[in-house]
Amino acid sequence: MRQELDEVDLAIIRALQKDARASFAAIARSCNVSVDTISKRFRKIEEKGVVRGTTVLLDPKGFNIDCVASFGIKADFSHVEDIMVALRKMPEIVFSTPTMGCHSIYALAIVRNVTRLSQLKEVIKAHPMVREISASIWVHDILLCPENFDLPSAKGEK
Repeated sequence: MRQELDEVDLAIIRALQKDARASFAAIARSCNVSVDTISKRFRKIEEKGVVRGTTVLLDPKGFNIDCVASFGIKADFSHVEDIMVALRKMPEIVFSTPTMGCHSIYALAIVRNVTRLSQLKEVIKAHPMVREISASIWVHDILLCPENFDLPSAKGEK
């Protein structure tokens, strides 16, 4: 269900997409409203579930982590949730989601090195409900562009 958002709500979201640490005062100035208005609007946006939180983007290299990889996992649809539960228990798995297409599950792992990646792949592959697994190592710096998530206008246009 589409949440009803107006231009002020969208301006708040756009500002926070560019910089999650943007001050409500700066956002209020750009919207010509009070800081209190921005604060209340942000709380409502969170309550609606449109924004699920703010976060810090970490650079794995800053922690001497050399390997970011994605896994494509094939399994019968009826076993996807069981595999997802197992993935959530693995500390190196930082993201996983059921998918449609070539794989049943997509997972993202951050591991110290390629040796550990290989070990993790074998652990996942050993799950009795996993039919097949493939891994891809990310070779360049991670570039996240949350500001590229194109928001519709308040009038429903894109």
